[in-house]
Amino acid sequence: MSVAVSNLRRVWKSAQLSVGFHRDPAGKERDHPHVWSPKNGRASIHPDPEEQEAFVMMRSAENDSAQDIQIKLHPEMIVLRRDFKEAWQGLKIDAFVVTVKVGDTIIRIGPDESISRKSSDSTTWIEADGQVLKISEYVTASMSGDGVTLKRRTPDGVAAITENGVIWKER
Repeated sequence: MSVAVSNLRRVWKSAQLSVGFHRDPAGKERDHPHVWSPKNGRASIHPDPEEQEAFVMMRSAENDSAQDIQIKLHPEMIVLRRDFKEAWQGLKIDAFVVTVKVGDTIIRIGPDESISRKSSDSTTWIEADGQVLKISEYVTASMSGDGVTLKRRTPDGVAAITENGVIWKER
């Protein structure tokens, strides 16, 4: 048995495909969706998730409902959500972008391999070429993709490290 296989543990104990009907047959919006599980394990994805939504409930092997995951299947994206505060709470996957919510932080992976991280106090981008840019209340900083040039702007001044040396200018 390999080391990877011997370290595995059971995370999920069951999966249930369901369809939630958000409107009654007369078209009136329900307070709570009517949930139905298809007998053959197949469900079509309705074009309007506000009307009808297919989803899979993954039950945690830990018997902790906060670790259960709901996988919502929409025509333009897949959404995973859970109430587990010690890890990610949401994941959205569309045709081009993957977005993850962890606490109050949103991480976005773009189709060009760029990554952004946005929290309540700052935003950081890593561009596809490796360039890094960080913006916060106190500083705007960047580093070139090859690591040769570093720049920093604060309320007090501007500083840069380039191939030609160090530059500092007070404001």
